[in-house]
Amino acid sequence: MEQLETMEYYILQTQDILNAVYKDKEQTDKLAQVYVDENYKNIKIVASGSSGNGALCAKYIMEKYLRVDVTIISPYTFAYYPRLSEDDFVFVISQSGYSKNALDALDVLKKLNRKTIALTGDLNSDIKNHADVVIGYVDEEKEGFVTKGVTTLALFLMKLTFAILKKQGKEVDTAWFDDYCESFASIQKENFVREEAFLEKFRKNLLSMEHMYAAGCGPAEGVAKEAALKIGETVKIVSCGYELEEYIHGPNLQLSPKHNVFIIDAQDETSNRSYQIFRASRAVSDRVYYITDKEYEDDHVLTLLNPCADTVALTYLQVFQLFAYRISKELGTIKKHPLYEEFKKIVNSKTITYED
Repeated sequence: MEQLETMEYYILQTQDILNAVYKDKEQTDKLAQVYVDENYKNIKIVASGSSGNGALCAKYIMEKYLRVDVTIISPYTFAYYPRLSEDDFVFVISQSGYSKNALDALDVLKKLNRKTIALTGDLNSDIKNHADVVIGYVDEEKEGFVTKGVTTLALFLMKLTFAILKKQGKEVDTAWFDDYCESFASIQKENFVREEAFLEKFRKNLLSMEHMYAAGCGPAEGVAKEAALKIGETVKIVSCGYELEEYIHGPNLQLSPKHNVFIIDAQDETSNRSYQIFRASRAVSDRVYYITDKEYEDDHVLTLLNPCADTVALTYLQVFQLFAYRISKELGTIKKHPLYEEFKKIVNSKTITYED
C-alpha cells in the first residue's frame, strides 16, 4: 500500500534525508565558488515564508563563521525597494519554484545586471527560466505545508558557510558539526518519542488553543517564527512568532490564562533570560511551555537531545512541525475555509502553472 505523503511523512523522512544531504559534499560547492570568484562579502538572502524562516535559522551560524553580515529580505520588498552594494552576494530561495514574488525578485536582479542565483526544491519549476544558476537543495515535497524543506535549507546554508571557508583557504574546526550530522537521525528519533509523550500530556490544552505565541532569539528566532507560521497555517488560529525580548515589549501585555506560549532556548548566554521569561509567562497561564536541552523539575519543560547550540534550529523545528500536523489532523482544520477560493480568484502567490 502506497504511503500517503502527509506532513508527518516528510517530518520522519527529514531524519534520514539530512544525513544524506550532509554527505553530499558537492552540493554547496557551486554556490561557494561563485561567492569566492566574485569576491563577495556580505550576503543577502531573498526569501519569504518557510524559506525565510529556514534562512533565519542559519543566519547566526553564517555570520559567526564567515564574519560578514547576513540579511534576509522578503522577495516582494526586494523587488520594489532593492538596495545592493557591489560586493553583496545575493540569491533567491523558493522551495516550490513557482512563487511569484521570488520570480519577480530574480527579474529585478537581472535588470540590475546582477548574476541571478536561485535555490529551489524543484529544478523543473518556473524558476529555471528566471535564473542564471539554479541549485536544488531538497527533493520535491508535495505537501504544501513544507517541513523537511525548512530543516534541509538551514543545513544547506550551514554547509555553504563551511564550503566558502574551505575555498577561501581558511581552517575551521567542523568536527562538532560532522559528529552532529552523522548522529542526527538517531537524535531526532529519540526526540520524536519525547515530543509525542509531551503532546499526549498536554493534549487537552493543545487541542483547545485559540491564541499562540512562540519566542526565541539567535538560532531559535527562526524556529519561533516557523512555529507560528505552521500552527497558523494548519490549526487556523492566530499565532505569532517573536524575537525573545521583543515578545515582552508589547505582545506579553495580552497574556491571559487562555494564551499558549512556547519559549525556545537558544542554548547560549541567553538561556537564563529565556527561562526567566518562561517562568514569568507561566505565572499568567498554565499553557506556557519551554523547549530546551536542559532538565528542569517542571512538566511544562520539553527537554530534547541537542548537543550543539549552533544547530538548535535543526533539532527544534521538528517539535512544531509534529504538533501542527497532529493537532490539525485531530481537529480537522487542515482544510481551508470555503471562502478562501474567492480570495484565490483575486490574488495568488504562485504562478498559473503551479499545481496546488
